[in-house]
Amino acid sequence: MTKQKATGKKEQFTQPDKSKLPLIAGIVVILLALVFVYAQLTGTDTQAETVYFGEPVTTPRSYIGRFISMTEVEPLVEDGQVKIPLAELERSSIVYFELENDQGTLVPLMAYITPSGRLFMGSSMCEPCRGQTFSLAGETLVCDACRTTYTIEDHQFISGAVACGSVPPVNMNGIVVNGMAVIELQEVLNWRIRAL
Repeated sequence: MTKQKATGKKEQFTQPDKSKLPLIAGIVVILLALVFVYAQLTGTDTQAETVYFGEPVTTPRSYIGRFISMTEVEPLVEDGQVKIPLAELERSSIVYFELENDQGTLVPLMAYITPSGRLFMGSSMCEPCRGQTFSLAGETLVCDACRTTYTIEDHQFISGAVACGSVPPVNMNGIVVNGMAVIELQEVLNWRIRAL
């Protein structure tokens, strides 16, 4: 008799209360949904940088306390690509060059290394004001003509002319191949002024 009572008690302690299982499962699902929504709403700047300028191509650096003007360079155009030596970017931090698009319009272009070590290669025009040169100043990219500023990592408008801030320089998706910063020539050929 004693044996049966002990066995009965053991079974009583190991069986979960079935009425609480749906409640526990519901709470877990709600918590997971809240974590997912929170992660979506509070996405980090790093995620935006990765999408906009790709992965780092060189070591991080700081431009805090510095104002760096563009250095003019001559790009190498071959095999449908536009190339700038990465070593030149490392040395100068930001460079300027020009090529024509397929309509014969001169396209101002720039390349620079962001503080996180990512590569930007693309247009160098602040379109409404028609400024064609930029400088790196601390954590910002600054139009030399109208002084409109953008975040250096993803070209979000910070201050200056709202019209200029609404059309930041165009990213042409630069990559590094064999020590060269490269964009596709077709990106330049297709470039058009967006703001008239």
